[in-house]
Amino acid sequence: MKNLKFIILFLLLSNCGYSSIYKNQTSLNFQINIIETKGDKVMNNLIENQINLYSSNDSENIYNLKIDTDYSKTVLTKNSSGVITDYSLSVISIFSINLEDRNEIFEFVENINIKNQTDTFEQITYEDNIKRNFASSIREKLISSILSLNDN
Repeated sequence: MKNLKFIILFLLLSNCGYSSIYKNQTSLNFQINIIETKGDKVMNNLIENQINLYSSNDSENIYNLKIDTDYSKTVLTKNSSGVITDYSLSVISIFSINLEDRNEIFEFVENINIKNQTDTFEQITYEDNIKRNFASSIREKLISSILSLNDN
């Protein structure tokens, strides 16, 4: 019985259809130098770490990047006793990219509405996970934008 469950689980997970958006790229042929960061330090660090995963140090295409992020946590609703029940988390990232004689500016926005949890530790952990997901999503959008610049 346990083997049957394992086999079914294996078949479901192995055929889920996931493939990386960079699967067809044998090598991302660019280097990203982050020359300036402004705004929210935590988000900037998360985004910078994500970007460094895809930057090639031996490339001839060198992009100089400036990052400006604004992270906000806004109260959406409170219950009748004044306790916060819902938040909105959002990040706006503006990237200024310089490649030789071209300058491009990209702006990416991520947001999510969440419920307030009674356990403060769980709330903080959940928000940290959301920040990491925001950074990963922004990185994917930025890499796609850079790849489209290379196509032009």
